[in-house]
Amino acid sequence: MNYTLNQLRIFLKVVQNLSITKVAEKLHLTQPAVSIQLKNFQDQFDIALIEVINKKIFVTDFGKEIAEATDKILTEVYAINFKMHANSRVS
Repeated sequence: MNYTLNQLRIFLKVVQNLSITKVAEKLHLTQPAVSIQLKNFQDQFDIALIEVINKKIFVTDFGKEIAEATDKILTEVYAINFKMHANSRVS
């Protein structure tokens, strides 16, 4: 597994919004950039995370599990960054 924090963030946003276009707008990225990162993330799993049916995004049960784990990971990363910045101001 070699996914990036950016891929985790994009995947979670897609799950939350069920729209690649909305995510691209929110993250100030192009739609192809979001699609590529999502595909690169998905390619690291043998089981589908999302399914696109008639241009609508559906999150699989496995995708929901990964999204929940992703949310926890990103929360911890943000906490680490907050602590780092808080401590760098004190020094």
